[in-house]
Amino acid sequence: MAESDPNVRAAGALLSRVLAESPPYRAKWRALTSRVTGKLNQSAIAKVIELYLWEQDPTGAERTARMLKDRVGRALSGRSLSDETLSWFLEAFEMTDTDRTHLREVYEGRHTPTSEIAHTLRSRREMIRGQRHRTVNLVERYDVTDGRLNVRRTTHTIRAIEDGVDIYLFNHEPEASRIEVAYGGQLGQSHEYGRGLRSVEIELDRPLQKDETSALEYCAVFDRRSAGLTEVRRAAFARAENVDMAVTFTGRVPRRVWWCVWADHLDGSPVDEEPIELVNSATRRFVRSMENTVVGFRWEW
Repeated sequence: MAESDPNVRAAGALLSRVLAESPPYRAKWRALTSRVTGKLNQSAIAKVIELYLWEQDPTGAERTARMLKDRVGRALSGRSLSDETLSWFLEAFEMTDTDRTHLREVYEGRHTPTSEIAHTLRSRREMIRGQRHRTVNLVERYDVTDGRLNVRRTTHTIRAIEDGVDIYLFNHEPEASRIEVAYGGQLGQSHEYGRGLRSVEIELDRPLQKDETSALEYCAVFDRRSAGLTEVRRAAFARAENVDMAVTFTGRVPRRVWWCVWADHLDGSPVDEEPIELVNSATRRFVRSMENTVVGFRWEW
């Protein structure tokens, strides 16, 4: 694509971020440099691509090697990025299907409003402790039976951003009567803070070192106090990727449902909403990444 194309700039920014933040990709280029800093090393990244091209075609790779560093630099800065160069990044770093799809969508201008949702929180409520992880994958399923929220089930993979991460703090609805952990840890202390927020500590089975991941499964069970709820919200402070949310209605089915974005964990009307149709009495939405925002569903009976 031509220089200064907004899709190229967006794709370059996304490439830079995933190469800096994804442990498998970062390990590939860091293995080829003796300089370990917090910044991307374009020479090392170019070397990863050069080695990949050499495996494909030694003769062609030798011709390409002389200009690879400049080509990589232009791509990561968003100045210039061709389809061929993007393919080299995807293949050389053995990127996941999710990252491949996301980069292609951004590069081709096909990313939807729910590809990335960020920075809608107008004021952050006081938290009990700082966040020491990032979300790699989150699957959240809500069951609403006969007009009442019954259970919220979550499968969650987190990645430590520093050594010694031993607790995940699950923020849940005030109406939850109990929290259960199926695997990955055990229940710890409960907390109330931040003008109405409630959470429970999930003590991990073992402390995580930086870049290690842990899979959790937990659920919030609700009693009759949830009968008046007509929305579900999920907040994210630091970046959360691959967020998959769904609500299933059993018995009573709402007349209308919206996918929403809010400016607060608990209060206020949505700052953005989109009407959606139910399919087999259920609704679902996938978000590639979210940060400093609150998303979810609301409905009317």
